Amino acid sequence: MVYPSKLSREIVVGSALSLIRQQGVDALGMRAVAARLAVRPASLYKHVVDLAGLQSLLAEHAALDLLTAIDAAIARAPRSANGESPKMPMLFMANEYLRFAREQPALYAMLTSDTTRLPITASSSLAAPAASSIPQASRAALWKRLLQVVGDLTGSADDADAAVALWAFLHGFIALERGGMFGASGSKGGFARGVKAMAAGLRRPASGGYPVISDSVT
Repeated sequence: MVYPSKLSREIVVGSALSLIRQQGVDALGMRAVAARLAVRPASLYKHVVDLAGLQSLLAEHAALDLLTAIDAAIARAPRSANGESPKMPMLFMANEYLRFAREQPALYAMLTSDTTRLPITASSSLAAPAASSIPQASRAALWKRLLQVVGDLTGSADDADAAVALWAFLHGFIALERGGMFGASGSKGGFARGVKAMAAGLRRPASGGYPVISDSVT
């Protein structure tokens, strides 16, 4: 039991993390977290706005964990003068992204869920300051790291189109794998081949130009 006077945002988030790691994202709820802490649900609202606010905090925690893992992976990427060297940070980052999603499915689901947006609640006097204090730094840093890794290949420091393409591939593969869409035989190296193909396609051509592909769908 945690006495209400000893509660903090960190304790509430830690209890929620423990809950979803043991029982999955669907088990998350204010009453469930309160029960684990042996306090009344009302005690939690002094530290988080509501369930959406708690989900946002968990997503931030997931983003920080993923960013830390990705940075460590990029640091391990070999650097040399050969033609493959510019691709290596992206390959290492992609492998780490997949590992995180596989080993931390609950946190990954929280990170990529559309329920983790900042809550806007006007009914409580605590809502405005609490909502505005929910951190966003790790999620923003995760996106910046993706832009950086992709930009090293494309030659553009703010190549959002390429970063979105890579992120869509990573998340799409994870969603298909999690849904069992690859069947009993698995993906058969499709992830590595896909990432390498993207790295080759995103890399800045020696000519300095790319073929023009229309955005329109006919």
